[in-house]
Amino acid sequence: MRNNKTPRARWQRGVAIILAVLVTSLATMLSVSLGSNQALFFRRTENLLRHDQAYQYLLGAEYFGKTLLAFDADQNKTDSMLDAWAQKDPKDPSGMGYSVPVEQGKVGGSIEDLQGRFNINNLADPKDKVSLEAFQELLKINGIPVDMENAVLDWLDPDQNARFPDGAEDVDYLQGERAYRAANAFMGSVSELLFIKGFTYKMYEALAPALIALPATGVTVNVNTAKPLVLRMFVKGLSEQDAKQLTDDLAKNPVTDIKDFLSNSLVTGKPIPTTGIGVSSSYFMTHAYVFIGSARAHLDSLIYRTSAKDIKTLQRSQGGF
Repeated sequence: MRNNKTPRARWQRGVAIILAVLVTSLATMLSVSLGSNQALFFRRTENLLRHDQAYQYLLGAEYFGKTLLAFDADQNKTDSMLDAWAQKDPKDPSGMGYSVPVEQGKVGGSIEDLQGRFNINNLADPKDKVSLEAFQELLKINGIPVDMENAVLDWLDPDQNARFPDGAEDVDYLQGERAYRAANAFMGSVSELLFIKGFTYKMYEALAPALIALPATGVTVNVNTAKPLVLRMFVKGLSEQDAKQLTDDLAKNPVTDIKDFLSNSLVTGKPIPTTGIGVSSSYFMTHAYVFIGSARAHLDSLIYRTSAKDIKTLQRSQGGF
């Protein structure tokens, strides 16, 4: 039989087959790409929805904490580790305090009395000699030169006059490898100590557990919830061991009047200021967390309470204070 196909015809047929294969390959690649992009889109959308859902749960936990604080304000005029807001569920594996199940996860948290620490912004008030002496005591306890208080005071005060010795203002910080200015305002976080001239990370680690940065001056320390190191700041000569014992005693047997604190056998006879300490608190921190599927989130909220009907959220952070 005679083959009527010419070489040109056979060539054109080959080209057509190659084009068909290329078109099919491109169509397949496009389909796979569209499928992958669609899956990625749905995953991103799911993550956004989960994040929004988690944040709403966190706000709910914050509100629950404020409800507990309102209830407590109606019950008594003091604050201690026996109050409802301070209780923790021993069965909660997170150790955060309390938790409740929610769809596909759980939400929970705890409340911390921030007046169990010393407010470093008290030092911004030049008339508050009690706070200054307490901070000096904290430096002494940790073996830090007391004169370094001057750099902290310069960081907080509104002027550019460096104290002597060891004070520091803009002129000192602008000459560093990383130039910046002194805040000359309240600290927003105790971590600002790391920016202050002369302070090392080791010093910060030693001081930070006793400190908090609150947006006010004249904030008293609540002896019922104070940490051992904070009690040593105000009760001069109190040993580390006695401070721990005193903290344990006050957790189980809180005082309702500062006179009862002064009559404690571990305190009697030691120099103690008549101001700067108390038995009630206005500043608290709610620590909330949520687990939803693989999503994890937490929220720290700074709460200010003046009465059962006046409780405000001053600040929120998902990165810690």
